[in-house]
Parts: sequence; structure tokens; C-alpha cells
Amino acid sequence: MRTQIAYTILIIGAVLIGLWVSNILFDLKVPQYISRKIGHGMGGMGFLLCGFIYPSGWIPLFISAGFVMLLAGARLVKPSAFRGVGGTGRSDNVLAEVYFPLSALPVIYVGWVWLNHPWETIACLLFMAWGDCVTGIVRSQVYGHAVKGIWGSVAMLIVCLVISLALVPTFWVGAVASVVATIAEYVSGDVGLLTWADDNWTIPIVSGLTMLGLMVIF
Repeated sequence: MRTQIAYTILIIGAVLIGLWVSNILFDLKVPQYISRKIGHGMGGMGFLLCGFIYPSGWIPLFISAGFVMLLAGARLVKPSAFRGVGGTGRSDNVLAEVYFPLSALPVIYVGWVWLNHPWETIACLLFMAWGDCVTGIVRSQVYGHAVKGIWGSVAMLIVCLVISLALVPTFWVGAVASVVATIAEYVSGDVGLLTWADDNWTIPIVSGLTMLGLMVIF
């Protein structure tokens, strides 16, 4: 029990450090669509560690809920607190930094707590955390601004396929979910076709429905 408490503190601390580093980069004039990827990456590391530490999904569920409350509370009380990933750092008013941990709640509950498929669940969250992180970095280098370019999608698909190969026992299921996650990212967001749908929630939810649905059917 003490070990799990220590690891929980470590995971929360690591994610908070990622949010802090995102703020630093943003203050150094790094574009926010790049600085927020640090928060994504550390959030993904937190989810990955959960898979090795916790025998059930309840504690990861509570950790995600805690970050939902923290980020939503900061947006209401002090929007500049997490400017590197959202808040006053974004020109639009979407709750992007809240959507990711919020979307993790149903994915973790259904995939891990209910169906007991922890690694498949974590893979869906990493599609967002690491796949979207890489696509943003690649597009910034290729196109120089936030745009839904094809090379970013290719990079994301490769990352998602590697995640599926490493974590999903039935690779073809993970591969299908990887393609779906990549498509969801491409069409979502303020520069995508579905401007009303933020990719911070579409990627985990859509890939989760695909992955877990295929596992239940087959």
C-alpha cells in the first residue's frame, strides 16, 4: 500500500512537472501548439506507469479525475496557471487541457475497470498522448505552423502502430484502432474538418470504442 502511494505521488509529480515545463517553453515564446506537447507526453508516461503499478483501474481513474478537477478549476480561477497546455495560452476558448483527462475517465472505466483490458486501454490513451505529440512536432518542422498536414498523420500512425505492437496482445485490433485514431486526429480540432470536435477527446474516445468494440465482438 505504501509503495502504491509513493508511486502515485511520483506519477502526479511527473505530470505536474510536464505542465510546468510546458509553461516555461510557452513563456520562452515557443508556439503553444508545440509547448503543450510536453504536457501530453508526460501525461502519457503517467498512464504507462499506471499499467505497471496498479492491479486495477480504479486508482488511475481517480488520478485522471483529480487532473480534470485541477485543470478545470485552474481555468475558472486562474486561466494562466497552465498556459503552456491551454488557458490563456490558446487563442480559442476550447477546454483542450481538460478534455484529455476527462475523456480518459470513460475509457479507463470501460476498458480497464469493467472489461479488464488495462494495456489496450492505456494504448488508446497513448495514441493521444504520444501519437498526437509526435504529429504536432513533425508538422511544426515540415510546415512551420499548426496545420493538418499528411506527414504529421504518417508520423502519428507509425507511433500508434508501435504502441499497439508493444501493448496490444492482438496486434490487428491495435492496428485498426491506430488508423481510426489517426483519422480522428486529422479531422478534429480548430484546423481540422470538424472544428467543433477537439482531438484531445476524439482520439481516446473513438480509438477506445474501436479497440474495445473489436475485442468484445471477436
